[in-house]
Amino acid sequence: MKLPNARLVAQIQRITENHVYADTGILLHPVSSSQDAAGQPITTNTETTVDCSFTDKPNLESWRDYADIAIINAEVRFVGATPANGDLFKITGRFDGSSYTDVTFEIVGIRDRSPMGYVVALKKADV
Repeated sequence: MKLPNARLVAQIQRITENHVYADTGILLHPVSSSQDAAGQPITTNTETTVDCSFTDKPNLESWRDYADIAIINAEVRFVGATPANGDLFKITGRFDGSSYTDVTFEIVGIRDRSPMGYVVALKKADV
């Protein structure tokens, strides 16, 4: 039996590692509900709490066909709510204790939808 090469093993390990992190986050989806006195839409965000796998060291090469890699700051994988480009994402808990609670990210690319969930590219948003 032939064993896989080191590159394939590293890829499998990275993918598996990304799926076992126990991070939590909030997906913020904008919803226009009405208009103000000037006729501008009033937008509120619906919040969906998700368990996720967050990394601030995304593999930029894998995003080349899905997003502008020059603006990607992070990557998150989650199951549940359906993301859209332009939605916002906040990390509420990290497995390693690092804090990203004061940072809001914008979804700038959606790469995968599989039984393991969505994989989305994030950039730091100005809120």
